[in-house]
Amino acid sequence: MTQINNKVKFTFIVMLSSLFFITSCNKKLEQPVFQAESGSTVGDAITSTSTYSIFNAALVRTGLNVAIKDSASNFTIFAPDDNAMTASGLSLATINAMPLATLTSIVQYHIISGSRVPSSLFSGVFPNLRIPTTLALDPTNPLVRMSLFPSKLTSIAYANATPITVADQPYNNGIIHNVATILQPPSSTMKSMIAAEASLTYFRAAITRADSGSTGLGKLDSLLNYGVTNMTVLTPNDAAFRGLIYDLAYQKYLSTRTLPYTATDSAIANANGNGAVAVGPAFLASNNVTTAQIKGIIAYHFLATNSTGSYTPNIRVFSVNIPSVPTFVKTLVNGSFSTHPGVLANAVFTGPLTTSISFKGLSAFPAVGAPYSGVAANVVTKDKHGANGVYHIIDRVLLPQ
Repeated sequence: MTQINNKVKFTFIVMLSSLFFITSCNKKLEQPVFQAESGSTVGDAITSTSTYSIFNAALVRTGLNVAIKDSASNFTIFAPDDNAMTASGLSLATINAMPLATLTSIVQYHIISGSRVPSSLFSGVFPNLRIPTTLALDPTNPLVRMSLFPSKLTSIAYANATPITVADQPYNNGIIHNVATILQPPSSTMKSMIAAEASLTYFRAAITRADSGSTGLGKLDSLLNYGVTNMTVLTPNDAAFRGLIYDLAYQKYLSTRTLPYTATDSAIANANGNGAVAVGPAFLASNNVTTAQIKGIIAYHFLATNSTGSYTPNIRVFSVNIPSVPTFVKTLVNGSFSTHPGVLANAVFTGPLTTSISFKGLSAFPAVGAPYSGVAANVVTKDKHGANGVYHIIDRVLLPQ
């Protein structure tokens, strides 16, 4: 892992030069020609359809019902019907009792203004389409808006990780897509969310160590707190890091012994492994590992593309965006080694939703067998959605080399 570790720092420097460009672009979609179903607007349709009664009440309370009846404008509405609202825990009573600002944010996150986005425009390739909603990401800058991520990798269409139950209902000023549940707008950055995760204490310690010597947005911690990034992070839980630390200490001791190992050798190696685990997250700040080692490992858990000419963490991958056929996905390690295969991702679907997701790293610890032959890291908690990205908690640490 030496070459990867030594070059990762350069990756972050190059990455940041592209981030500001990526996050400032809300590209306007090319609009197809539609045959309107009737003279009704999307607002008229929602008002007159009894199965939208709760969502319509939310629109009326926020005043947004007036805007979407404007026949001179274009809208795409991801509309939850009454079943979807109820499944999300929202009734007429909760809609009327909810703070107006909270309700307005929820409703705005379901509305695309200025564009008609039929399912034919949803991305059919990994990972998804990105479209800005009417919800401002920064209240002081209405041009920077929270995005939705429609996709259609299978026959089923999605908004973020939520199935679309009925797509492409055309009206004279837009389109309505029915969604299975409400689309909850994220309210915190991934840094805040990860800080609140009791099972990610080692991951937080690893980020701190990886950031040693870095400043500003060159720090992964700063990226995780930077609201306008668009990232996907695989976050190994504490049990995953304990397993890695145990193996490191166990194998380190055995490397000082000669073959064949004796029972005493194995016993001492086991004691060393348990002792290292007992140190807790502080082990990652000690001289038992280097900053370069930790930075290389953590970089391998940030998914990336080179759409701007350098590898940047600029994709938001939900569970339903992960292919059912094992597929290689690039990471920040590719900023230093463009030919690195990446991580091997695979999802199993039951109906419209994933029932299991796994990732494999190029190497295992201790390194044995062919590349990508080690035990897979399984997602134990999926689709943790923050304002600046999504993270999935996994049960093993992935190793790039």
